[in-house]
Amino acid sequence: MSHATHTDTQGGSSVWSILNIILAIAIGGFALFWGGAFVLGGISAASKIRNPAPPAPAEPAPAAAAPAAAAAPAVASGPAEELTLKPDAVNPMAFNTKEFKVKAGKAIKLTFDNNAAVPLPHNVVIGKAGGKEALMAAAMKIATDPQGMAKGYVPEDPIVLAHTKLVQPGQKETIEFSLPSPGDYPFVCAFPGHSIMMNGVIKAE
Repeated sequence: MSHATHTDTQGGSSVWSILNIILAIAIGGFALFWGGAFVLGGISAASKIRNPAPPAPAEPAPAAAAPAAAAAPAVASGPAEELTLKPDAVNPMAFNTKEFKVKAGKAIKLTFDNNAAVPLPHNVVIGKAGGKEALMAAAMKIATDPQGMAKGYVPEDPIVLAHTKLVQPGQKETIEFSLPSPGDYPFVCAFPGHSIMMNGVIKAE
């Protein structure tokens, strides 16, 4: 009776021993698998830290468009346009020429020859296009300036584009300038009392 009981106990222990061995193997394999994965993952991460992947090359920036060149004012080629102006032979309080025609942008050489028989000083003051009234007003203003003679009776006004000095009888002067765009450019003698009759226009085309 006691022998049978001992045999059953031994059989039960053997079964549990086998199950424990199988369970231990399964747990060990599971632990080994995840431990290996953990170790390999750490090595891979460390390798990436030591040898980082080179950054992808940056896309080249598009070349900036060159700024458009500012359009330069047209300048007529060829020699300078030569103009001569004198007091009128009949009326020395007027110019002998009331109108000139030139090319816009072309260099101009204007010679004023004060060869009048009546000994009066004169000048030639050229105003900006369309500024006849403003130039006449500036001439009137300089005529009343106590320092007018010292200034050669040349108006101190932005309307003035070019001018001669005050040319004495028997003398002459040449000035050079250009008229930048088409238009009517007035000119006057700004000596006191002269501009009313002593005036004209240069037409730039």
